[in-house]
Amino acid sequence: MVNELVSKEHPRQRLIFFVAEDVDDEKRAAVKKMITDLAPQRKWVIGPPSFIDVVDDATSREGDEQDETLGGIHEIYSAYSPNDLPREVDLLHLAEVEQIVRAVQRLSLEQGIEFEFELDGRFVGAIENGDMDSTLQQGLLGEWHNHLA
Repeated sequence: MVNELVSKEHPRQRLIFFVAEDVDDEKRAAVKKMITDLAPQRKWVIGPPSFIDVVDDATSREGDEQDETLGGIHEIYSAYSPNDLPREVDLLHLAEVEQIVRAVQRLSLEQGIEFEFELDGRFVGAIENGDMDSTLQQGLLGEWHNHLA
């Protein structure tokens, strides 16, 4: 159904959510489980979020800790002008992102992990101890709701 509403060439955006503190094996396992558990919970427009665990060796010097990105990535169709995204698809993407945010909130609260969110490399908010900051709550999600109202 969605495939009929959006062309294969429609631009996509990447929502990345990642641990914003030191990473250890316990956090790695918890984040991987959260993302694995999300996949079967719904029919995703493009696909479920994917687990990412990337070490950037280029940023580290000998003896330094390596820069690691641990979290997830979720693709959505772009609704930024001049792209015309059908409202039904935009609503589905909003529901997907809200489901991801709720899962991250639970994990953050349970494990005390701080997360940050980026959309195409631009900071769009954070969650600490289960609480969304205003950038995520009012900026990304609030404005998205307003746009669709």
